[in-house]
Amino acid sequence: MLELFLLTALPLLNIGLVYFLKNRKIQYSLTLFAATVHLLCSFLIFSGFLNPSENDFIRFDSLTKLFLMVLSNVYFWVTLVSYSYLSRPNIVKEEKSKKLYFMLLNLYLLANTLALISNHLGLFWVASETTTLCVAPLIFYYRDEEALEAMWKYLFLVSVGIAFAFVGFLFLTLSANGTVLDGKQLVVTNFILNAEVLNPIWLKAAFIFVFVGLSTKIGIAPMHPGDIDATSNSPSPVAALMSGSLRGTALIGVLRVYQIMVPTETAEFARIIMIIGGMFSLFVAFVFMFKVTNYKRMISYSSVEHLGLIVIGIGTGGIAFVGAMLHVVYNSITKVVLFLNAGNIHRAYKSRETASVWNVLNAMPWTGWLFLTGFFAIIAMPPFGIFFSELMIFQGLMAKPWLLAGVLFLLFFIFVGMSKTVFQMLYKAPPDIANLPEISEKFDITHFASLILLLMLIGLGLFLPSELYEMVTNIALDFGIIL
Repeated sequence: MLELFLLTALPLLNIGLVYFLKNRKIQYSLTLFAATVHLLCSFLIFSGFLNPSENDFIRFDSLTKLFLMVLSNVYFWVTLVSYSYLSRPNIVKEEKSKKLYFMLLNLYLLANTLALISNHLGLFWVASETTTLCVAPLIFYYRDEEALEAMWKYLFLVSVGIAFAFVGFLFLTLSANGTVLDGKQLVVTNFILNAEVLNPIWLKAAFIFVFVGLSTKIGIAPMHPGDIDATSNSPSPVAALMSGSLRGTALIGVLRVYQIMVPTETAEFARIIMIIGGMFSLFVAFVFMFKVTNYKRMISYSSVEHLGLIVIGIGTGGIAFVGAMLHVVYNSITKVVLFLNAGNIHRAYKSRETASVWNVLNAMPWTGWLFLTGFFAIIAMPPFGIFFSELMIFQGLMAKPWLLAGVLFLLFFIFVGMSKTVFQMLYKAPPDIANLPEISEKFDITHFASLILLLMLIGLGLFLPSELYEMVTNIALDFGIIL
């Protein structure tokens, strides 16, 4: 049980230590230590060097290992840059937020870890709701009216969504009435083993409520507004954390219920629901990209686009399912790069509005080029990983030409709209050279993290590790997909 201690007890211990130790460097050091240990432990579990024991509450299957690795990687890089971010000049109101920042980060890590490793849907539900409660004060970091509105909107919509998911889990228990599972706990593995005896009507109802409810956290349209406002108004490290890992934590809840349905006649129903949700998400991102005025919201809607593409791949199955699992990894890394560099732009130009940002490549060359490279990565330019995962999804969609045509049409115009905004920010001439603020830039920890992550994206794309491919194919086998 050493693995479980390292993954959960260390962040739990840090919550107390960080609360009582007020020195920010000590808080940062403790949090970074926990992040490093968590990343190392997750990698060893992912690689098979550690094999944690399992029970009715804890599970370490291939799906858990992949998403745990995504969480650890995103959390490590966000933690690494956090001290530098908190050290920037700020208004007085932000000091109150800084006191809670590292404590809430540790709580976030603990809650997300428990949600990912849970084999019990009750434990998943509690942990998932905890992630909402701990991230809300981080959304309110700037303590202005926009941040307050974003926090309450996120709390309200996501809490309603979590309530929907809870009803879905209740419907899942009703599907077990009169079976060997009647009156037993919501243990995922037990439901998978006895899926064929479950009531299909209640099973369909359970999936609808869970999918709709957790879509508030995943960012699937039309349940996306709370998540969009939260990521576009929160500090860039927090936005990177939410977009890179929190969406995945919610997605695994949907996947667990879908995994129960796979051996039954209701599987096709779940696939249709996911494809519809994914296509609607692409459509919403397509519409927004042509009226974007806020570059952080643009990145947030890009997450809606890519999570939509992921659930389309999951619903399609086959090689598209494998591509979707790889896309989860690549998208998480790319979103960290984009949000961190968007934070640098926000700091320099004092605005999130695209009309107030100009000539970034000349004014901030490090940030400008990294932001541009991150943009190339997110639109699936080779040799970045997203190019290869999207090819797999498209390959799977070839069996459904009408669906493939719709996806390609929407993705093309999302690319056009996003390109227009990004290139205006990077190349547009300033309106009044005489009154321009002085912007100076030095290479810092944010640039270092972005460079490493971009190299990681290229490496994972060009030289897909056999361990990663084996992991996603094992996940596909667990979902009844034979390649």
